[in-house]
Amino acid sequence: MANQTDPRRRYLEIATHRFAERGFHGVTLAALADDAGVTKQALLYFFPTKERLYGEVLARLAERLSSKIDDIDAPTPEQRLVTYFEAHTNGALSRPDDARLVIRVLLDTDAATKVSPLKPYLEKLVAVTRETKRWKDVSREEVLAGLNMKIVTRRKVQMSLAATRETSRNSR
Repeated sequence: MANQTDPRRRYLEIATHRFAERGFHGVTLAALADDAGVTKQALLYFFPTKERLYGEVLARLAERLSSKIDDIDAPTPEQRLVTYFEAHTNGALSRPDDARLVIRVLLDTDAATKVSPLKPYLEKLVAVTRETKRWKDVSREEVLAGLNMKIVTRRKVQMSLAATRETSRNSR
């Protein structure tokens, strides 16, 4: 849980959860302030706009996800990619808001978007993927489409496993 003496960090964690849950357009600063138990003006002191808050939430997400890629030491690009997705799957179970945010960003972002805070993470993931034999001669767009399917498929498996565990716990 966030340090209660650090309101900025606490607001970012609340916003991360809400943006993951509802997407950019489904969240208001007033609702976030209410969730935090503060006035909207208190939230605006740290984040002058919803866009700035969302950008910081996504920049933190990109940093967490990119560091996971950087931390993987594997002998081949294929093993590095498999290890990353295994870590990503396990991380999604411990930090489900991160997985939801990635999907929300993909859904909320349109062609008119000029800057994406997730771009460094996605470019790093594309680069690692294109080091593999299977993907080395494929366009960036095809890699992203393939990765999106892999992420969505893994997320469905995670949700199924979580539901099975919950059912098992409830039947005890």
